[in-house]
Amino acid sequence: MIDVMKKIFSKASLLVFMTGMAMSASVASAKTYRSFDTDCKGLKIVTDSVDYRSDLTRYYVRLIGEPHTSQRIDRITLESAGVPFASTDIEGVDMERWFQWEEDGSIPVEIDFPAMKAAKTVTIKVEGPRGVSLWTVTRQ
Repeated sequence: MIDVMKKIFSKASLLVFMTGMAMSASVASAKTYRSFDTDCKGLKIVTDSVDYRSDLTRYYVRLIGEPHTSQRIDRITLESAGVPFASTDIEGVDMERWFQWEEDGSIPVEIDFPAMKAAKTVTIKVEGPRGVSLWTVTRQ
């Protein structure tokens, strides 16, 4: 009975160890940048940070607009080194749904794209019923 318990415990320990190593490798491969200049044509944003991870690239931005006005985003495409990446998810507003700016005129948003290499400059194209906006995001 003790031999069986030792084998089970050692397998469980190995599983916990391997899971921990996989999680630390995932965290270790993430790179976050926090200093950006953003040139906006159309819808305005401020880029707070960008996380380049092994499973996705996440842009943390603030949409800037006139309080009590509305806007809608239907599609977002990022171009890096000539390669387009369609957004995979957005948090803070919903795609293809109207949203409204509150009193401060700022909405924090997280935009996910497929995993990619870190880039110094990218262009993000935002499409909606009010036209196309272009954001040129440059890391400092």
